[in-house]
Amino acid sequence: MVTLPDVPTVKEIEEHLAERTRPETAADWDPVGLQVGDPNTEVSRVGVCHELTEEVVAAIEESPVDLVITYHPLLFARVNRIVAGRSPEARTLRLIQTGAAVLVTHTDFDAAPGGTADALAAVFNLRDIEPFGADEETGTPAIGRVGEFGDSLGALDARATDLFGVAGLRISGDRKKELDRVAVVPGSGSDFIEAAAEAADALVTGDVSHHRVVYALDLGLAIVDPGHAATERPGMPGLVALAGTIPEVEVVDLTHIDPETWG
Repeated sequence: MVTLPDVPTVKEIEEHLAERTRPETAADWDPVGLQVGDPNTEVSRVGVCHELTEEVVAAIEESPVDLVITYHPLLFARVNRIVAGRSPEARTLRLIQTGAAVLVTHTDFDAAPGGTADALAAVFNLRDIEPFGADEETGTPAIGRVGEFGDSLGALDARATDLFGVAGLRISGDRKKELDRVAVVPGSGSDFIEAAAEAADALVTGDVSHHRVVYALDLGLAIVDPGHAATERPGMPGLVALAGTIPEVEVVDLTHIDPETWG
């Protein structure tokens, strides 16, 4: 177990959080870990966010932090220039100028006990919850959960409406259909349709395209799509709580600045 000093460094905090999130379990494509900054910088103030949007970066510029723990990576692809403007690279420049390091925990936090997937399963009141979706060939961790539901698709629809509202919520399937088991995948989970169809009667996830919904229905799987960010949002309090396990630092909760892209 990592023992943190009174004033921990970025690297020491990264190691501390890794005991819980196990970044080695993240999807192969996922750039988790330290993305920006000096590992040896001392940290007294930590910000936590869902995504480093323009609004979040502006909040950090107004009230600087030493380290930002973000769920969505700031930089997904390799870059060859970082210049001012409006882009992930430009936001990187602005964060460097404030002195903030950036630490990412994404699909590893999805898969971690008490992480994003567990939180999504919990808000739908699933029972006897089990991980699903791991694929060693593609390097994908078990970022989904499946559990007992025992009610209709209409009831699942009603629960999703209570949780997320009707704006952007999409449901596909027979509302009268009884659902013994429901699977959930935070974020963009249409790649898990086949696995979900083998384990459940419905899948709750985001970013499902028309053709993937048709395929799911052909497999007998109903789809509930509240949106990408919406399915991740229940896990954000857990991310803030995880940052709260870092002793002797002030934690600034920026997860209320929502990254939802659809109005």
